[in-house]
Amino acid sequence: MTAPNVVVLIADQWRGQDQGWLDGRSSGVRTPNLDRLAAGGAAIAGGCSSSPVCGPSRASLLTGRLPHQHGVVANDLPLSPRLETLGTALAGAGYRTGWIGKWHLAGLPRDKWVPPAARPGIEHWVGVDCSHDHVDGHYYVGAESPTRVEFTGYEPEVQTDLALEFLGEQNAPFFLTVSYNPPHDPYDSVPMHLRTGYPIERMTVPPNTPDGDEQREVQRLYWSAITAVDTQIGRIVAELDRLGLRGNTIVVVTSDHGDMLGAHGLRAKQSPYAEAVRVPMVINGPGVPAYRPAGLLGLVDLAPTLLGLFGLPPIGAYGRDLSDRLRVGGSLRQELVVGNWVSFDNGYDQGIGEWRGFVTDELTYARTVDGRPWLLFDDREDPWQLDNLVADPASSGRVAEADARLTALLAEAGDAFLPADRLLTELGQVDDWNARESALRGDRARLLPTPTAS
Repeated sequence: MTAPNVVVLIADQWRGQDQGWLDGRSSGVRTPNLDRLAAGGAAIAGGCSSSPVCGPSRASLLTGRLPHQHGVVANDLPLSPRLETLGTALAGAGYRTGWIGKWHLAGLPRDKWVPPAARPGIEHWVGVDCSHDHVDGHYYVGAESPTRVEFTGYEPEVQTDLALEFLGEQNAPFFLTVSYNPPHDPYDSVPMHLRTGYPIERMTVPPNTPDGDEQREVQRLYWSAITAVDTQIGRIVAELDRLGLRGNTIVVVTSDHGDMLGAHGLRAKQSPYAEAVRVPMVINGPGVPAYRPAGLLGLVDLAPTLLGLFGLPPIGAYGRDLSDRLRVGGSLRQELVVGNWVSFDNGYDQGIGEWRGFVTDELTYARTVDGRPWLLFDDREDPWQLDNLVADPASSGRVAEADARLTALLAEAGDAFLPADRLLTELGQVDDWNARESALRGDRARLLPTPTAS
């Protein structure tokens, strides 16, 4: 058999609880194409984003590194072209590499073509570095110089059309990522004809989320976008079948992070709650049996694990190669460091500062940058994270044990847990940070003093 292909499908801001195959928390969302992939592959309930926000998590997915190791500690900071990525590793092994859709790792401005130096290892790229115009938008294409192409219609459908073109041209092992924008807000960008499957009178709201007509409408639109993306997943799998490629192609469906969507009174991401941290993680293809693994597989583990499935050397500084466990239907990793390395934009505006924590199959724990225990949830007994054990004097022993474990995990990861200003200075990202703050925050920009040369 020839070397396996890989197709990675990323839907921006798709939280892990909203998958049709997932027992217990899905509560009505419909994802029939994802469900079929889950039934025939590794359906991982423990999919996690180590840093639940776009740029940092995407850089972790590509590099197998945590944010303090790859340097993309906030959105709109550029990924270093010197880092080894899943793209460079597969290109070096003879794969044709492609990426269609959102990249969000090339710095400012957001609306731009991503040149080859800013997408290490990716030969064929079609998209916009970052845009949330889901309808009647544009994309850039070109190997060495960009052409701007305007499109009419719903962006996931257009991106899938582009993906099908790429697949039809392949005659050697390939790596393709399709990075969809929905279900990321604006939620009302879902076309009207795609909203009909979720009548508002049948919507229910999770117990950790304030109920009301407005919330039910947002959730209806969010689920409609997920089902719309699921339809595009089905189109790509069907084309792999039609081309005779399916039996030798690993298909991964995941997201860069979740969406609070009003849970605990919060929106967007950057928090330690399951709605932000947990993501879909389905891996289907040759060498991966059909089962539901215990344990976790983080986005940071994806690159080394895929390379392991191909028999290639792993990359990364924190992510683990879990391919041997997947091959035999084994359990995955027991714990994963998570955090918000730099607070910015929506997170900062909602009072979410820098934090570090860890998740297991049983627990979620987080500590603030000033050293205070913040959250501890028993996720088995309290799956909606309603009872913060940090506030319970009777649980002080469990809190102390979790905090000690976090200290050990951060030491293993080489994370000094620095305040944001010191971390950005240490990483040499002050100029890029000031540029993104000035461009995106205007008079609310939090500028840092430029370090003086010693």
